Amino acid sequence: MADGFQVPFDACEDVRKYTDEQTVEDVFTFRLHRLTAISERAAQICGQSSFDLSLNEWRLLALVKSRAPTRAGGLADILLMDKSQTSRVTKSLLNKRLIRSFPDPDDGRAIALEPTDEGLLLYHRIFEDVIRSNEMLLDVLSAEEVQLLDSILGKLTERGSDLLEALLARPLLR
Repeated sequence: MADGFQVPFDACEDVRKYTDEQTVEDVFTFRLHRLTAISERAAQICGQSSFDLSLNEWRLLALVKSRAPTRAGGLADILLMDKSQTSRVTKSLLNKRLIRSFPDPDDGRAIALEPTDEGLLLYHRIFEDVIRSNEMLLDVLSAEEVQLLDSILGKLTERGSDLLEALLARPLLR
């Protein structure tokens, strides 16, 4: 979060860059949410039927793989999940033997997580499907549009994180 960052709600009332909103369905964040919901529904169907894994289990496994060794609490912030939900998903992955827990090397009181060999194999199988799915979705865009969209999403995610951090009065992990 930037030093002294304030949520500029008043400033938003004066300047509107996107003026065509007629209904909630025209609002950018609603449209983005709808795209996310569509993608999540498809991922949930594929993940559950093909891999016996919920979307939250997949996401947590993927983050454990990329950040190992890591703590569940830090992953909760990244996923914007509450601690109890993260705990349930972590326990499920532990029970499925896709991750393992051990004393955190930096803090013996805390528990760290890392993927098991079985978890890594499953991660790689699912990640191939994730890449294929993303390619099919982005196929309607040119290479230049994909690069621009990636840049714009980065900026919007950073801005959204700053706004949320200001509302929460605490930094989020990124």
